[in-house]
Amino acid sequence: MYKLYRDNDYQIMYYKFFSLHEYTSFLTSELSNPKFSGYSSNEGDYSFCKTRSFEEALDLCTYGYYEDYKQFINLKISLDRFLTLATKKSKAFNDYVGFVPDVKAYLEGNPLAMINKAKARYQKITIWFNSSYSADCTKEQIYARGAITLSLIELLEKLGYSVDLHLIELSYNGKQFHFSDFLLKEEGERLNPGKLFFPMCHPSWIRRLNFRLIEVTPDITDDWLNYGIPCNYNQIKEIVKPQGCDIIIPTIEELRIGGHDLLEDITQVLDYIDKQGNQDFKIKEKVKVNQYSPHYNDIDYCDDEDCEELPF
Repeated sequence: MYKLYRDNDYQIMYYKFFSLHEYTSFLTSELSNPKFSGYSSNEGDYSFCKTRSFEEALDLCTYGYYEDYKQFINLKISLDRFLTLATKKSKAFNDYVGFVPDVKAYLEGNPLAMINKAKARYQKITIWFNSSYSADCTKEQIYARGAITLSLIELLEKLGYSVDLHLIELSYNGKQFHFSDFLLKEEGERLNPGKLFFPMCHPSWIRRLNFRLIEVTPDITDDWLNYGIPCNYNQIKEIVKPQGCDIIIPTIEELRIGGHDLLEDITQVLDYIDKQGNQDFKIKEKVKVNQYSPHYNDIDYCDDEDCEELPF
């Protein structure tokens, strides 16, 4: 779905996709806008895109990106060892209804003969993940941001929140914004790292596929020959308008992820979310960061026979 709209002084070129299949089908069916003379989606070199062609990037998006996937999953497993729930469990109490009987109270004739627990009323959280990063970001930094985001989603769901994940690409040129929005995890849908690994962690997601999306956009002009400048946190917030406890995961540079110390990186991300987000919703009050060996070099990457099967 594409639409052009205005927001304050901004002109927004907005795309919405609900699956990777829908996205790749769109990219292969649309013709380039003749007003736009850039073709970086085809002409980008391997050192920049980590693929040799636009078609190779399409194949990875469609069929899965295998290289380094086990390394990424082991990074997430190591990260999960750092994180536990800090929220205290609700205390049980006697009630008229509940999930298990209190035999002693029943024999005593007490009408409050059932054990119950107060149910916390949690809400929906949308995570807006900015899939852009600069050319000088390392693989370790990119993988760390992806793994931290996936672990955070799982912890929020364990706390009872309903979480969906939007991968976005928001770039601008002057007062014109190019906004692509991908709903890649819906509420209640099980997290699928294999599906998310390519769009979250491979350079061709932006440098070939999103560049092609810019090239076919009806309202794009030659002013976008540099394919725009990635938006920062405040710009994203102004455009997506997060609600309630929604979380924005901005660029690696804004998060200050170093890619060398896993414990430092997750602490940095949680601090950033707490400073930028809803004042009544503090991640660090709900998630505890434990003290284990923090260095990436200490991660034991499993052998093929010990790793879980790839979900492709």
